[in-house]
Amino acid sequence: MSKPIYRLSSIARPLEPQYPTNRAVLILLPLIALATGAAAFVLRDAGLAGAASAGLAGLLAAFLAWALGREVDPDRNEAAFIAMALTVAALILGYAPALWVLALALMATRIVVRTVGQAAKLTDLAIVTVLAGMAVFLDGYWAMGLVAAFAMALDLLYDRKRTLNLVFAAFATSFSMFAVVQRGGEWGALTLEPLGLVNPAWSLAALILTALSAIFILTCPAITSVCDANGAPLERRRVRGGAVMVVLFATAAMFEAQAGLLATLPVWAVLAGMVAGRVWPRRKRA
Repeated sequence: MSKPIYRLSSIARPLEPQYPTNRAVLILLPLIALATGAAAFVLRDAGLAGAASAGLAGLLAAFLAWALGREVDPDRNEAAFIAMALTVAALILGYAPALWVLALALMATRIVVRTVGQAAKLTDLAIVTVLAGMAVFLDGYWAMGLVAAFAMALDLLYDRKRTLNLVFAAFATSFSMFAVVQRGGEWGALTLEPLGLVNPAWSLAALILTALSAIFILTCPAITSVCDANGAPLERRRVRGGAVMVVLFATAAMFEAQAGLLATLPVWAVLAGMVAGRVWPRRKRA
């Protein structure tokens, strides 16, 4: 069903309460905010202001992880809810999320998947480019500009008319290059050196999850879900491309070593949800 917002954006997806899964999310989000805020207050002596901030961050991270899970596995609601649950668990354990990175991953992936059913508009490309800048300069992940640029290039590969993508991809790339130069010539970030600083147990878990994700991406079955705006079937190649983007966002964060991996656990949770959702008993989509 076409909505007025689709005339303004091709990556905005309203959370419509008439769908049971969306109603469940709307019920869960306030509870998640309370739980993550209470955990910060009780377990980490955060104080009222800190608990409120943790609760808001928990709500946003849980929603973004769920929404990203819907992009990479649109036929299985379970994948998104598993991603949400794992994200909440990480938050309660005290792992603060990199929210700009998570928001960038969602919006860039939507450009590739085209869940709404329309090509990215000028405003969408601008939003993703701004989010790339936020992820690079505010969250401190130099590689995210390159990954955002790759998402725009991948969309161009699927649709050769999207040459405007190259302009915004160039801006996103420049963010990453400027961030590296800002580091004062510490070029170790451009090598695999930071990966060696990740705890071996976390590295092994990331490697296994990446390998499993690659297998499930390659064996992605036909997609039965349809686009939001026009009811056309989603393209299998674009859904697979979206899942590849999530893998890239997750692994790119590891160029900030252990801290980068831990702050992007919600992105890894999406991959875990995709893998687990594929083996979950199939249910009819709500």
